[in-house]
Amino acid sequence: MIEYMKDLLIIVGIPVFRSVAGWATKALQDSKVTKFELKELTETVIRVGSIGLMGYVGLKVAGIENAALSASIGAFFADKIFGALKEHKNVTKR
Repeated sequence: MIEYMKDLLIIVGIPVFRSVAGWATKALQDSKVTKFELKELTETVIRVGSIGLMGYVGLKVAGIENAALSASIGAFFADKIFGALKEHKNVTKR
């Protein structure tokens, strides 16, 4: 049970930390937090957390020792790639 809780903390903690850190730099530039910015933060936490959770389950089934850490780091990089692709898509549409 303790091992499961530690894994869950890693899976949830890293995406939340990454999301809040990235969000705070942009959201606090004008010293105001809007509903839209909170919505964006929530979506990012859910997206990165989901990627991490799916990765964790897959890695755990495959027998990887540090599945939680591997999945969280993978989710971090996957979200960065998705964000870059989304921004590239928006730039090319203009």
